[in-house]
Order: sequence, then C-alpha cells, then structure tokens
Amino acid sequence: MAVLCVLAASHGAAADLSLHGAVNTALMNNRDLAAARHVVGQAHGRLRQAGLLPNPEVEFNGYSDFVSGSEGEGVFVIGLHQWFPLTSRLGLASQVARVDVAMALREVRNRERLLIADVQKLYARAQAARRREHSSAQARSDSSDLVSLAGERLASGQGSLAESALARVDEQRWGNAANVAATQAEKYLLEMKTALGLAADAPLALSQSLESVVGELCAQARSERLFSRPDMELAMLAADKSSAEVALARAGAWEGVRLGIEYMQDRSLDQPGGISTGDFLGVKVTLPLPAWDRKEGETQERQAAAEAKAAQWRALELEVANNIAAARQQAALFEKQWARYRETTEPLVDAGSREISQGFSEGRVDARDLLMVRAQNASLRVESTAMLENLALALIDLEAAAGSHPAMSAPYLEVVPLHRKKKTKS
Repeated sequence: MAVLCVLAASHGAAADLSLHGAVNTALMNNRDLAAARHVVGQAHGRLRQAGLLPNPEVEFNGYSDFVSGSEGEGVFVIGLHQWFPLTSRLGLASQVARVDVAMALREVRNRERLLIADVQKLYARAQAARRREHSSAQARSDSSDLVSLAGERLASGQGSLAESALARVDEQRWGNAANVAATQAEKYLLEMKTALGLAADAPLALSQSLESVVGELCAQARSERLFSRPDMELAMLAADKSSAEVALARAGAWEGVRLGIEYMQDRSLDQPGGISTGDFLGVKVTLPLPAWDRKEGETQERQAAAEAKAAQWRALELEVANNIAAARQQAALFEKQWARYRETTEPLVDAGSREISQGFSEGRVDARDLLMVRAQNASLRVESTAMLENLALALIDLEAAAGSHPAMSAPYLEVVPLHRKKKTKS
C-alpha cells in the first residue's frame, strides 16, 4: 500500500516506553498469553502419548481337583498377550496429535496478533487523548488571556460585559475539555498496564507522540511482508484434523488382533503309573469381527464435521480478504483527510489566526470576534487529532488483518496442511 503520510514534527515530553517497546513488553509479560502458551505443552504431551501400543498383558490360570477328589490333578497356564492394530489407527492417532500441536502453536500466534493490535490501539488512543489535552489546555490559556484583556477593557470603558462573560465561559469550556481528555488518557494507560502485565500503580510513560506512532505504522504498511494470518492456518489445520478423524473412525471398526504365547502345565492321573505331568507351549490369537458395530454412525458424524470445518475455512478466507480490503480503503481515506488538513486547512487556520490577532492589536477587530475565531481554531485542532487517531487505528487494523507484525513469533511449518494455499503479499 502506497502511503504518503505527511507528518508534523513530534512534540511532547520524552518518556519511557515506545510503541515497539510496548508491544514487546506485552508479548513477554501478558498474563493471558502466558497461560495460552501452556496449551502447547499440553498438545506435546498428547502427541507423546498418541500412537503407542497398549501395554502387554500377563495372564495366569490355574485349575485343581481339590474340590472333588484331591488326587493331585490340575492345570496351570501362564500367558503373555499383546494387542496389535489391524489398521493404521495408531498412525492416524499420531497424525491427529501432530495437527493438535500445530494448532496450539498457531492459536498462540493468533493471540499474539490480537494482543499486538490491542496494545497499539491503546497506545495511539492514549497519545491522542494527551494531544487533545494539550490543545484544550492551549485554548484555555488563550481564553484566560482574553479574560484578563476583557477585564481591562471593561475597566477602561472600551469593552462590554458580553465580551467578559463569553471569555470566562470559553475558558471554563476548554478547561473541562482538557480534564476530560486527561481522564481518557489515564483510562487508556490503565488498560495498557493490564495488557503489559503491570500493576495499576506501576509507573508507565509513553515516549512517542501520536504523529510519531502514525509515522512508524506508515513505514510498516509500506514494507512488503508475507500474508500469514494464523487464524486462517488454524482453520486449515482444523479441516485437516477432521479429515484424519474420519479415517480414524473408519479404522476403529477393527479394534485389533490379540496375539499371545502361553505355557501350560497339565497334571493328570495316569493309571497305573499315577500322576503324570505334561508341559505345553502354544499360541493364542483373538480376532474381532465387526459384525454389529462398524463405526458407521461415528464415521458419518466425523465426515459432516470435516465438511463443516472446510466450509468454515472457506468462509474465513473470504472474510479475511474483505477485512484487508476494507482496512486498506479506510487507511487510504483517513490518510487523504489528514493530508488535506495539513496541506490546506492548517495553513489557512494559522494565517487567519495571525491576521485576526494583528487586527485586534491594531483596533480593527472586536474582542468578541477574536474570541470566536480562536475558539474555532482550537476546535479544528481537536478535530485534527481525531483525524490522526483514525488514521493510526486504520493502519493498526490493516496490519492486524494481514497478520504481518514483525514482533509475532515465526510461522511454524512442521505440519503441511492438506488445503495449503500460496501465501500472498499484503
């Protein structure tokens, strides 16, 4: 996206945390993100468990004639048995578990994408509120000067009570606006502390002005990065997992064959020689027959789930493409508004302010007219902050829609989706 971004010089006191620093702090310290990362360990545990053969079984059997005659006859059997799958069920279970790991990794990455956007928006909104506070405070200072001037004019018989009252009302109005903006800034800072994993009483100051934030976001929007939305990859993997679960359900119709080796000792009465002992070694095979339960219902359920996941992925693909187009359009629109203000409106406002101030000092302009012009100029400065804030938020939405922030963890390629599509540049 071509971005012109005509920016003013940064103003405001230097502080501690830049936009990039706020994002990195959130990725390191956010409590919800830290909890989400444990899901990856759980998925690795399931992968380690999946695909394992069941434990072997040792079986003991013993029979004796002590109930009937106690002549010493009996049979003793010991066997070692193991279940073996007849189908690729274990391999499919491992494949499903591997996809679970990949999905957990992408779930964390998607949380990072959303967290980065939230932190950036809070940063931009906080600095926009500070900018409105500064503009309102400047307007209040100008109105305060006019209050003093109106008092002097009234005392000398040149002014009027209307001028003095209007100046005092305007002073109070801009004072209230400054207080509201300061309260909003503190609210956004408190929300940012939660995102950064900081306590409410922890010190937090922001070093970049709103203009500087927009400049950084514009530079990121100009750079070419691969389109890599983790939630789309997540939907792709969910469809792959559902397809594997269909095959797993079909394979479950044959539970497996049970193979064993058995040793039997037989003590029997052999007349006239008495008790004789025979030793036998044999093999035992147990084969299940899917006569009643062929897993047809489960297979049908999994097949419907797979089709639903594929449909969800296609819907998300369209939604993401439209979101990117809408965010790009919004950013271009707000950029034009800001450029028009800087190139056309602001020079006219500054020139008009100088002319009316000079006219007032020369006695050609009434104090009421000067007050009204200054109030309008202050309103335009506040509106310009809204334009710049909207541009910042639109650029953040565009970056979040593309999923291309450099601070996000690298994409994971250990599982190749069946529905892989080529990545496109945003």
